[in-house]
Amino acid sequence: MIGAAAESVILDLRNKTVHKVASLKRSIPKGMEDWKIKTVSDALRAFFEAKAPGFPRQLREPFEAYWAAFAERIRATRNDAGHPASVESVTPDTVCASLLIFPELAKLANGLARWVTEDFA
Repeated sequence: MIGAAAESVILDLRNKTVHKVASLKRSIPKGMEDWKIKTVSDALRAFFEAKAPGFPRQLREPFEAYWAAFAERIRATRNDAGHPASVESVTPDTVCASLLIFPELAKLANGLARWVTEDFA
């Protein structure tokens, strides 16, 4: 469930980003409109990495430190649960870790969404 919630957060951020880029009459970055969450997440990462030098410090630092780790850790746990290699692929510790980092991913994604809708030009 955390994996689905994380995907929803990422897709919401993608939708806001695509809407803003289109409203500025710019081309949508490659991969941003893909249906695969990994492709979308990678496209968002590349987009925001290019913009990060212009972020306020309180957004830039958490983005640079955590975005890739948050998105990848939750995606990996979700994949282990959905496509297990063994019966014991998802442990209580990995579930607990996902539960602990999800609020931080959501907080960071909300900050990025606010930046893209209010400050990106």
